[in-house]
Amino acid sequence: MTDERSETARLEERLRRLERTNRLLGAGVAAALLAMAGAWSTGAVKAAGEEVATSRLVLTDSAGGTRAIMSVVEGFGPSLVLYGENGKAGAALALPPEGPTLALYDRNGQLRTRIAAIEGTGPSLVLNDSKRKPRVQLSLVGEVPALVLLNEAGQPTWKTP
Repeated sequence: MTDERSETARLEERLRRLERTNRLLGAGVAAALLAMAGAWSTGAVKAAGEEVATSRLVLTDSAGGTRAIMSVVEGFGPSLVLYGENGKAGAALALPPEGPTLALYDRNGQLRTRIAAIEGTGPSLVLNDSKRKPRVQLSLVGEVPALVLLNEAGQPTWKTP
């Protein structure tokens, strides 16, 4: 019983950290959009008409490093990838046909967290270990929540319901 409570407390803390990261990511995206709007309004970005059209937009820092790429990928839809100072992906937001997905990466660029709202299966949260293997899956199928803990081989070690 104590192990279950301990595991639940650890999961709750991880979810709190994920929510905090998600809020920071949202603030970062808003700041990037505000910076682009500011550049537009000061004349740093010019367009021939009322709009700028491109299939790919790359934002760089003062040292020339890529910090964000906004593009539309064939068959995958529009996406925004944010990069850290080390050049590794830190977060990605995509809108594929099956539903929106947010991916969060660690300092080494390894996928650690994926949040998705996939049509047909519902919203889900997947937490990966440092080897990119799913270890925790939280989902809501219809009105039924499910939590699955996985071992290194991807086999469930505990689940509800």
